[in-house]
Amino acid sequence: MNLVKIFKAGQRYIDICPKDRALYYSFPELKVINYIKMTKKILPPIIIGLILWQYYLPAQLAVTLITILFALSLPIQGILWLGYRSQSPLPLNLVDSYNRIKSQLIEKKVLSPNRNPNEKLTFESLMKLLNLSKIHLDNYFGQDDNN
Repeated sequence: MNLVKIFKAGQRYIDICPKDRALYYSFPELKVINYIKMTKKILPPIIIGLILWQYYLPAQLAVTLITILFALSLPIQGILWLGYRSQSPLPLNLVDSYNRIKSQLIEKKVLSPNRNPNEKLTFESLMKLLNLSKIHLDNYFGQDDNN
């Protein structure tokens, strides 16, 4: 995959991921998404502060420019990581959960049972399934909380 496709996959993954705090401990990408959104608010004052630091204090121009470029690259690095993560295969411990949720959604006739059996199980497909599960099963993992 080239960087543009990975970047677009990362942006798509940001939109797909559920925003529920209950999943933060299970999926680190939800924290990364939160940090990326936080940088939209925090990064402009930091860059203005760095420019003022360059103007009023005897800082070297190269140091200031490198610091600004590094600060600007952090959200881009996060989106690229999310792009890689969205296309990476599911670990074996999540494949079981994926299949269980999928079978529950097939039982409720949300998904068709004759879907492609050779589909690649990625984190992106898991997040799509979790969103469907939250809508139709009233829980992300289709579990009954009373048990």
